[in-house]
Amino acid sequence: MTANSMIALSPARVVGLHEDHAAFLQRFASQEAQSRAAKQKPTLSVEQHAAHRAQLSNVRFIKPKYSEDTEINIRGILNKWKRYCTKMQVGDWRVLIKDLKREMAQDFFLYVCKHSKIKSWGTGEEYIRQFQQLYTTVNGRYMDRNDAKEIYKYYKCVLAPRFGHQPPNIDGKPVLSVDNLRVILTLNIAYDTSIFPGERHRIQLASCYQILCYIGARPAELVDSERKKPRDSSIEELFGDKVVQSPPSDDDEEQATPLDKDSKQLQSLLSQETVGRGRPKALCYEDIQMMIVRHPITGRCIPAMAIKFVHHKGADNKPKPTIFYFTLTRKLLFCAVSTILALALHDNAFDAPSLTNASIVFSLKPPRFKNCIPLRWKASKLKTPVFRRYRKASLSKTEAMLYSKLRDDMGNQSQDAGYEKKWTPRFARRGAANAANGDAPDSVRDQMIRHDPQSVTFHQAYLNEIANFDLQNAFLEEEKESEMFRLFAHVSLTRDPRATSDMVPEEVWANLPPDPEIVGLEEQRTQLKQGKYRIEGHEEEEKIRKLTTEIRTKRAQRERQVIWGEEEEEYAEPVIDVTIPERASLAVIVCHQPDDLTEDEIFQRKIEAIDLMVALYDKRETVKRDRIRQRSMVCRRVESEPPEAETEPTPCPDRFPLLMQAAQCPDCIGDERLSLEERAFTYCRPTVMNDHFDDHHLVGRERAEQSGEEIRCEHPKCRNLEFKHLDQFRNHVQRIHGVTLRSSEQVRQRRLRKAKRRQMFKAVRPS
Repeated sequence: MTANSMIALSPARVVGLHEDHAAFLQRFASQEAQSRAAKQKPTLSVEQHAAHRAQLSNVRFIKPKYSEDTEINIRGILNKWKRYCTKMQVGDWRVLIKDLKREMAQDFFLYVCKHSKIKSWGTGEEYIRQFQQLYTTVNGRYMDRNDAKEIYKYYKCVLAPRFGHQPPNIDGKPVLSVDNLRVILTLNIAYDTSIFPGERHRIQLASCYQILCYIGARPAELVDSERKKPRDSSIEELFGDKVVQSPPSDDDEEQATPLDKDSKQLQSLLSQETVGRGRPKALCYEDIQMMIVRHPITGRCIPAMAIKFVHHKGADNKPKPTIFYFTLTRKLLFCAVSTILALALHDNAFDAPSLTNASIVFSLKPPRFKNCIPLRWKASKLKTPVFRRYRKASLSKTEAMLYSKLRDDMGNQSQDAGYEKKWTPRFARRGAANAANGDAPDSVRDQMIRHDPQSVTFHQAYLNEIANFDLQNAFLEEEKESEMFRLFAHVSLTRDPRATSDMVPEEVWANLPPDPEIVGLEEQRTQLKQGKYRIEGHEEEEKIRKLTTEIRTKRAQRERQVIWGEEEEEYAEPVIDVTIPERASLAVIVCHQPDDLTEDEIFQRKIEAIDLMVALYDKRETVKRDRIRQRSMVCRRVESEPPEAETEPTPCPDRFPLLMQAAQCPDCIGDERLSLEERAFTYCRPTVMNDHFDDHHLVGRERAEQSGEEIRCEHPKCRNLEFKHLDQFRNHVQRIHGVTLRSSEQVRQRRLRKAKRRQMFKAVRPS
């Protein structure tokens, strides 16, 4: 058989190939035409250029391009300026700022220092810069340089000493090290008792900690730190127009004519909006390149990752592209590639349908003639945030995790780990910068931290204030205490592993003497309530709620002042005691990793750890966990007593009977993300269960009814039943499961009462 006959194709196959080629060429030509049309910019004729120059002759000032956060800050200083003008009775704010006198600006900052919570020079000077930006935006010119210098000197020499403002960083610049990262990662996986809306959030926190420490990223480059714009029209009032026009003369007003089509096109050049990213301002899958790389020395094919950070501080107007590469670490606890890979597998983000678990990904190998093969993402996942937020118990598909959530959880976990100060993402950024300092050239250090090489930002704000060198022994020509200074230079020096954020024993709280001020407020509230429990509709309702808010605030302040820990006790390493089996197995693998493992054993452990992470993402805990533990402790004490007579063992009851208790949640019983005990949990009263159902489950069912979707019963034995209306579902739950839910009218009345209380709380909240 000849070679030509071996490769000959059937006529039908040839026709099919030609059709495929033609379809491909047609799609390519269409995409090329669309791309060419998108790149073409509108051109102006000679007459239009002349008209454009005439329009520009009336433009006195083009406003600077500010980020959205800066615009919100300027709006904030505008509100302070308006309040100052109103309280001081000096006139209209716009007229005054257009003819601003130096003495009025100085008096305004005296007012700001008196009525604002300013603690450091940096905050005060930031307010002055924001006021300068407001002046420029309104007037179309920059503030006089001499006046600005006098305002700064007045603040530094008069206001700062008078109000006790401290210099920046006077309280220290804490720096993290690898030991600190190990502590918080171990606590997060194995010992943390915090309850998150989903266990995926726990792994997202671990991944954020790793990336923050490894590359010194700002949190705005990973999560959503955008501030909400004010609902009023102040932003549009300040920044709606991109230019400041010269005041029209009398001749111009007489010659004013309606704009024609060409004039409108030219006017749009001066007022066009800045094009945004078209995606959430957080780390998305399109910023990450996952790949399989052949190691140049060992020849082993391993996953690696590259992350491209473009937007400095999360802003669109300061692009500073920087690419960081990540490889597998020997310690599973520190492996950022594994956590990102687990998140991608859980999101089903890989374009190849065969990539469904870690073992398949780790088994991939590039061809012999290549050193790397990229792992592509699905087109629908490119603009999806990697770290996403939860809406109650549901993981959002498009919304990024909030910065406030990262900051609060990081601070709470750091205190639970035994540190005195709450950590912030800045601690990790300083740690990365100081790790690179001296080990990498200054130009590379500034590139990684995204600093301007011409500035001295690193030395002013990031350099560790602790001199990390044993100068004493160097002078004495003795052996340097390098390990001691390594301990001195980081936040782990005063860490107490026994300490937690809430470590005061119950007997201390019980024996704490009452605060006379709080007791007096409680007596006033008791007199106003006149022995009544419900205060809704009470003639003194507003005063009672105001007293309740004040009592709650003072109790919280007092609890923060209680310090415990004088009693010395021997420290013993805690045991891993978590209720979710996948989390317990993951904690054993990553936190108790032996040092003598071979490369193959580490490789296999990484696969197992990633698969456990993916399984853990679909689990969650609720506050019912702690109540179940309290009840189980009571049951153990009862069972520890000797039985009077032996009884025959009873058969194992049905965990999810069709007829439920009246205080059981009909939705939680079918939530497989919860433990068996939490699914079968019984509340203390049906009213409490109804509050839980209305707050956590009812809204989703109402949306399904409005959109015409079927409403399903979540009980394990009724999941095939679907209903069109909520009343049908309520009747089914009452007849079959014995649980009475609130009617639509009862739910509406409860929501009205809650809305009324929120409005009342805002009205009586202390300023």
